[in-house]
Amino acid sequence: MSLQFASKISTAARFLGLAQARCFHCLRPFTPDAEKSSANSTSPPAGIFDTAASLCPSCRDLLVPYGGPRCPACGLPAPPPPRDCGTSQKAYQGSLCGRCLSNPPPWTQAAFYGLYRESLRHALLRLKFDGHLYLAPLLGAFLMEASRCLPGPDALLAVPQYPDHLRHRGYNQAHELAKALHVQTGLALFPDLLSRTRPGPAQVGLNARSRPENVRHSFAASPEVKGLHLWLVDDVMTTGSTLRAASLALLKVGARRVDVLVVARTPKEDMGFTGDNAPMVANGPKSHGSAT
Repeated sequence: MSLQFASKISTAARFLGLAQARCFHCLRPFTPDAEKSSANSTSPPAGIFDTAASLCPSCRDLLVPYGGPRCPACGLPAPPPPRDCGTSQKAYQGSLCGRCLSNPPPWTQAAFYGLYRESLRHALLRLKFDGHLYLAPLLGAFLMEASRCLPGPDALLAVPQYPDHLRHRGYNQAHELAKALHVQTGLALFPDLLSRTRPGPAQVGLNARSRPENVRHSFAASPEVKGLHLWLVDDVMTTGSTLRAASLALLKVGARRVDVLVVARTPKEDMGFTGDNAPMVANGPKSHGSAT
C-alpha cells in the first residue's frame, strides 16, 4: 500500500469518525494524535495501558503527575522553600514532615501519582462509589508510573475491605487498582496475604486523633508474607492511618519490607481538619471522601 493511499484512507476514517477514540476520563470522543497512530510510532508493550491514546489532550493536561516537594517518608506535599531560606532545593526535597519525625511510618517508602484534587479526585470517586471499573486500567497506569522510584517487590497486594462491606459494594477499588497494576507489570498479585478482621466506621467524618484508633487491630496477615518485599496498594492516602495499620500487620508476621503505593495523596491543606476538628470533604458529599 502506497503512503499516499494510506494517507487518503486515514483522512477518510477521521472524516467518518472511524478513527476516533473515547476519552477514558471525560468520555468525549476525540481523534488520537496522528503521530500516535502512524505506522512509524512505537506501540506500548502488550499489557501496558496506553494513556496517550486513551485520554483526550485536555484530560492529559489535567491528569499530570505531581512533581513538587514532598516528605520522603509519607509523601505529604510540602510548600516550596522560601527563596531566602538558604536551604538547597535538594536538601528541602528530602526533609521529613513533622509527623514522620515524631512518629515514623512502618513502611520503607511511599509513592503516589498525583494530588487528590480536581480531575484525579473525580476519577477516583467514580471508580470507588459509582462502579466505573473501566477507569482501573488508566489509574493502574498512573500507579505504574509512580512506582518507578520503588525497588521491585516480590508481590502486590491491596488494602482489603471487611467482607460485609465488600458484599455491599460488590468490589474493592484498591484490589481493582492492584489487579490493573499486576496486568501491566506482570508482578505477582497475592490478595489473600492480608485480610480485614473487624468492621469499623468509615474514616470519613473522623478526626485526626480518632482515625488511627478506628483501624487499630483491623488487619491480619498470612504467615506466607514472611520474608517477602511487598507493595501495598490503595487509592488515596490522607492521614495514612489505614496504611499504617495494614503495614504493621504485614511486618508483624515477618514481611521483609513494605512499600506503599497509592494513586493520590491528599495535601495537608485539603484534609479539612487540624487537631480534633472534624474533617470537611471539599466539593462533594461526605460519602465521597478519602478513607485512608
